[in-house]
Amino acid sequence: MPVADLTLYNSMAYALDQTTGNLQQLEVQMTSGKKVNAPSDDPATFAQSQLLNDEQSAVSNDVTVAQQANAKLTTIDGTLATVANAINSAIANATEGADSSVNASQMATLAQTVQYTLNQVIGSANMQYGGVYVFAGNQVLTQPFNGAGAYSGDNGTNSVTFSNGASAQLSFDGQAIFGDTNNGLIGTLTSLVTALNLGNHAAVAATLPQLQTALQTLSQARGTVAAGESTTSNLVNNSTSQLTSLQTSVSNLVGTDVAQAATQEQEITLQQQALVSLGSDLAKIPLINILA
Repeated sequence: MPVADLTLYNSMAYALDQTTGNLQQLEVQMTSGKKVNAPSDDPATFAQSQLLNDEQSAVSNDVTVAQQANAKLTTIDGTLATVANAINSAIANATEGADSSVNASQMATLAQTVQYTLNQVIGSANMQYGGVYVFAGNQVLTQPFNGAGAYSGDNGTNSVTFSNGASAQLSFDGQAIFGDTNNGLIGTLTSLVTALNLGNHAAVAATLPQLQTALQTLSQARGTVAAGESTTSNLVNNSTSQLTSLQTSVSNLVGTDVAQAATQEQEITLQQQALVSLGSDLAKIPLINILA
């Protein structure tokens, strides 16, 4: 009947459009490696994959920042280790200078050695990393100590905080660690140089407990740095594992099963060919039958 001819033609055309659309969608999935590329493909799955991608981006950023922070903290600890060696050297010099049998000339020579140590400590206290001063508190663009050891920084600190809430301190109050011209390590070394130059054995001996205190203060600062190193190192290790897990979750959620997709592509291609063949046969139906 004529109506049957027209109905068959419309059904075939619709089926061919659907098959072509399915084939195009499958090709996109195989090319992109994802079975869900847009919200229209699967709104719920797409939304879930976006959340996972956002989490993956945050964790990836954590890894990058933690690696940079760990490298900085390792360098800071190396600098503080150098200062610790300098303090131990000054203790040895002060111990020698406190001995009453040491003459003025020998004490003057010790004074020169301690002066070198003092300059070395001030240089370490002016350490820069990445173009900023580490021991200037919040004044990271200002050199914290002048040549005599006067402090120009403040007592602030800066820390980096990660997406999991963990944090690591990256800048320090230099005065609290190194003192200044009148206090702490720098002040004690300055007094030691003066006492040695004056040949004052008692004044030299008085600096020994102060140097021990300075060594303890430095040890506490290194403890803070070590805690930051541990935090950043653990975060890198844990986040790397987390990234792998997130990548697997995203892949399982939206990834294309290549073997399955290839089979589907073959099946849909055969359907398309069959519909095209049917369309060719329909083209032979008299136009009067279709339009009747």
